[in-house]
Amino acid sequence: MRLLRKLLPLLITVLVAAGLFVGYRRFASRPPSIEVGLAKSEDVVRVLAVTGRIRARLANTVQPLVSGTILRLGRDEGDAVRRGDVLATLDAQGTRASIDQASSQLASRRVDVEQRQREYDRLQRLVAAGGVPERDAEEARFALDAAKESVRQFQALINESQSRLRDYTLRSPIDGYVLSRPVDPGQNVTPQTVLYEIATGSGSEIEVEIDEQYLGELREGLTARVSPLTGARTEYDAVIDYIGRRVSETSGAVPVRLAFKGTAPRLPVGLSVDVNLEIARHPGATTVPRAAVAGLGVAPFVMLVRGDTVVKQNVTVIDWPSERIVVTAGVKSGDTLALSPKGVRAGVVVRTRLAPDAL
Repeated sequence: MRLLRKLLPLLITVLVAAGLFVGYRRFASRPPSIEVGLAKSEDVVRVLAVTGRIRARLANTVQPLVSGTILRLGRDEGDAVRRGDVLATLDAQGTRASIDQASSQLASRRVDVEQRQREYDRLQRLVAAGGVPERDAEEARFALDAAKESVRQFQALINESQSRLRDYTLRSPIDGYVLSRPVDPGQNVTPQTVLYEIATGSGSEIEVEIDEQYLGELREGLTARVSPLTGARTEYDAVIDYIGRRVSETSGAVPVRLAFKGTAPRLPVGLSVDVNLEIARHPGATTVPRAAVAGLGVAPFVMLVRGDTVVKQNVTVIDWPSERIVVTAGVKSGDTLALSPKGVRAGVVVRTRLAPDAL
């Protein structure tokens, strides 16, 4: 009895250790637990969200034909204009001085022509009377012709100067409104200087830049919902009516323009707008969580859990910036997929736990 009491603590220790060992073996042999999501069937609308700006559908720049100093500017930004309205006046003092000088010279040449005409007429009468040789009359005729040519030259110079004088007054080429006026009175300008940008009042459109990776998805006629970033969040319907043919080397984007459906709203040119462009609709598409797909852009695959075993499955997808990806081959609705496909191996037995946000 005394021996039993001595051995009892040892026996208890051995039994506890054995229980712990058995429990550890059972715990260690349990399959690993992984987080999974489900493939499901749903109607998918692929929307590309970009930011654009309002631009005038038609616009003209007003530039001078001559160099000069601006004396007056007739309109400010936002002002309405009519075709023919005076927009700017340049200093034409030099041209007017040239016209005055040429006019004075012309008057003098005309007096000279009158004098030479009288001299020629006198000599013609003397030749007819036999008083002077015909050679004198011929010389007088040559001098008269030279004087008349001088009159024609000065008249042409004046006409040209007066034509140039009209170039110092700039008029609106269209009906519309002033988009911008990047100059001020007193500024020296050249034919390369833009004095005004005039937009027609016939409507506006939206211009966006879309990354080249989506260029293959674009086509004229795609619809979009447009809403200003500021003020009342009113939405407008628009449609793509122009896709640029050149990709920017710096941004890797292509310019795209959208026209408003119906009457274009009166939105300020340059206003930023949200553009949600509907690229495509996929009714009844099979979708999976983005996290469940590995190898995107190279050789996409998923890790399916069939029963309790992991199986690698190659898939065909439509990659799009969204939380769920459309799978066109390799997966069906209801399949269970590992949400960390690179963290598990094919053939491994696992326990699964469904991610709350992966349905």
